[in-house]
Amino acid sequence: MKRNVSMLLLCLAASLLGIGCGPGFKLNTPDGFVELEDQEEYAFRATTAQGVVMSVRVEPNRPKGNLSFWTDAIDLKLRNIGYTAEASREVKTKSGATGKQLRYTRTVYDRPHIFWLTVFVTDADVFVLETGGDAREFDKAKDDVTKAIEGFVPG
Repeated sequence: MKRNVSMLLLCLAASLLGIGCGPGFKLNTPDGFVELEDQEEYAFRATTAQGVVMSVRVEPNRPKGNLSFWTDAIDLKLRNIGYTAEASREVKTKSGATGKQLRYTRTVYDRPHIFWLTVFVTDADVFVLETGGDAREFDKAKDDVTKAIEGFVPG
């Protein structure tokens, strides 16, 4: 069991670096974004011309954990690799799904960057919506990103 938890945490952390699964959800591409094709490491990925990116990863909910477990595990991993936690909040989608959004900052090439990680958990899957970019550009896109997240339907 401990090995399974370690493997899933490793997979979720690795997913931040490019490993992912196929889709089982509905998400409308935010205004101002274009969907990127052939993104084998993501179930969905889109970007603005200025480099703000939104992606979705899907991992099996094994070992079976709840929203609190997975957000705590992901938060610990991100803090350990240098992200600074800024806030967390509950997210309720129009479809009725409840998730949790973790908000972080990190300096990249001497520029502040914003990173939102929104997690939804079903019996079968853990859905991780990642959105981030340079703080100046992210601020311009955050309303459209928020609308897209509110419209997310986990499958």
